Amino acid sequence: MPHNQAYRSLQEFLDRLQENCLLLVRHGESDWNAMDLIQGQQDRPLSPVGFKQRKNLFFLLQSVTLTRIFTSTLQRSIQTALAISEEKKIPLERMPALSEAKLGIFEGESKVSFSDDFSRKMYQAFLDDEINVILPGGGENLKMVDMRIAQPVTIFLEAVESSGHTLVVGHRNVNKMIIRNLLGLSFEQGYRVEHENNLLYVYAPKIQQIFSIEISSPGALIRIEPGYKEID
Repeated sequence: MPHNQAYRSLQEFLDRLQENCLLLVRHGESDWNAMDLIQGQQDRPLSPVGFKQRKNLFFLLQSVTLTRIFTSTLQRSIQTALAISEEKKIPLERMPALSEAKLGIFEGESKVSFSDDFSRKMYQAFLDDEINVILPGGGENLKMVDMRIAQPVTIFLEAVESSGHTLVVGHRNVNKMIIRNLLGLSFEQGYRVEHENNLLYVYAPKIQQIFSIEISSPGALIRIEPGYKEID
């Protein structure tokens, strides 16, 4: 299987795989990402860095024969996908279930400078066990996110099989659980999946393998790594 190689285009790598694939990306950096604010399902736009990341993703995907594009209903996901959607004349399919995990009353709070010690300790307890702990005010843990993305994962795989290469533009925690389902990982393994704003995953369903690709500046060679990245 081709990996650890440099390719001139993503389509060249997909041609080597000889099967339709699911392409999974995270939205570009948002303004609240840049300010270290807890975001959850607050509907924030891309930052200037996020728009540069969108441009790099656009040129990476320009050669790919995409057939369908799914996004969440949040603007940072939609903005990331919109340019390639318009270029290829593929309508965006917006799915509420793809939106990021809800973080309850903590949405909008600074990650680095909490307003009080009580809040800092409560949020740290969540970070220590995101699989099970639920933040107050309508928050979700990873098990709850996993439940709502199970049906979308089935839809994505059906789209790949029936239509061709399919792009999904999701969010960090949502994408963790998508990869958990695709690869049959435990919740602990799924939690450890990393999905930064400049990373593309390619999942080949027939061989049940995933590959990671750093989204670089236009014109750079594309380097393929087998497997998924893990959090530090």
